[in-house]
Amino acid sequence: AAWNLHNEDFLAGGMFNSLKLRAGWGQTGNQAFPAGASQERYYLTEQRSDLENVANPDLKWETTTTMNFGLDFAILDYKVSGSVEYFNRTSEDLLFQFPTIQPAPAAFYWINLPGEVINKGVEVTLNADIINAGDLRWDVGLNAAFISNVLENYTGPVLDYATLFGQGISEAPSQRLVNGQPLNSFYLREFTGIGENGQSEYANNGDRAFVGDPNPDVLLGISTSVTKGAWNFGMNFNGALGHQIYNNTKNTVIPIGNLGSRNIDASLLESSNKEAISNPVAGSDRYLEDGSYLKLANATLGYNIGNLGNNVRNARVYVTGNNLLVFTGYSGFDPEVNTVNTNATGLPSAGIEYIPYPSARSVIFGLNFSF
Repeated sequence: AAWNLHNEDFLAGGMFNSLKLRAGWGQTGNQAFPAGASQERYYLTEQRSDLENVANPDLKWETTTTMNFGLDFAILDYKVSGSVEYFNRTSEDLLFQFPTIQPAPAAFYWINLPGEVINKGVEVTLNADIINAGDLRWDVGLNAAFISNVLENYTGPVLDYATLFGQGISEAPSQRLVNGQPLNSFYLREFTGIGENGQSEYANNGDRAFVGDPNPDVLLGISTSVTKGAWNFGMNFNGALGHQIYNNTKNTVIPIGNLGSRNIDASLLESSNKEAISNPVAGSDRYLEDGSYLKLANATLGYNIGNLGNNVRNARVYVTGNNLLVFTGYSGFDPEVNTVNTNATGLPSAGIEYIPYPSARSVIFGLNFSF
C-alpha cells in the first residue's frame, strides 16, 4: 500500500518532486528439506538394512513473514532521490536437521525449530546527480542497511556447533545456539593474555562466554560513474561493518609451537610477546578479529568508438578490474570468508577462516560491437 503525498494539495509547490509513504506485508515458504524427510527411510547394504532417517510426520514448511514501512523521495528536480525503510523479517518453524540422542539407528532427523529468527533494521538508499552539464555527467549511489539478528522464543536445547579445525582443537565447538542471542554467536573462552610462565591465561577459570557475532551490523554498497564525451568510468564498492571473524588459520596453522620447524605468525616474534613454544593450541577469543571491510569490487574504464564503416555498430573498448582493493584491519586473506563447516549437529557455521584460497584479482580487456 502506498500514498503519493506529493500529489496532495498541502504539498503542492513544495521542495519535493516526489514523496511517497508505503507499507508492505508478505509471507514466503521454504521447503528446503530432502524428499522423504518426514518419513522413516531405510537403505540397503549387502548384509542388512539400516535406518537412514527418523520419521517426523508433523514436518512442515518454514515460514518467513516480512513487513516494511518506507518513505521514497526526490528533490532538486530529481537530482537527489532515495528512500528510508524500516523492515522486520521473522522466520518461524525453521527447518533444522536435528541430531538424534545416541545410541540411535540414525544420526539425524528433520524438525521445525521451536523458535523465531528475527532480522530487523533500517535501510537507506541515496542517489545523486552531482554533475549533469553538457557532455559531462557524474552520479553517485549509496545503499546502507543497519541490521540486528536474534533468536527469540526458542524452547529447544542449547546446541554447540561450528567445530574448529587443526591439531589440538579438532571438533572443539566455537558457536552456540541459544535463546536471546544472534544466530551463530561465538561462544569461547576469554583470553586475558600470556602469563609469566609463557602460557595462555583465561577469564573465569576458562569457562566459555558469548564473545562475538559474525553477523554484520551494517552492510554497505557504494557506486559512482563519470561520463565525459565518449569516455566513461565506473566503480562499485561493497562493505560490512561491526562483526567478528575467527582466524582459525592463525590459531592452528601458524602458532608459536611451529617455531624452528615451520612458519609462524610474524607478530609472535615481537619483543613484547613472551609466549612459550610449549603453550598449547586452544580455541579462544584471542583469535577473534574485527571483520569490518570496504572493498573495491570492480572498476571499469571504457571508450565508445561508435560505428566503424557500414557494418560495425556501437563499438566500445573497455578494461575492467575485479577485487582491486580491500580496506580492512583483518589480518587474514580476505574478510569475505566462511569455511564450510557442519559437525554432528548439522548446523552450518559462519565467520570462520581456515586456510582459504586467496581471492583472485582479475583484469579483463574487452571489445563490444554489433553488426
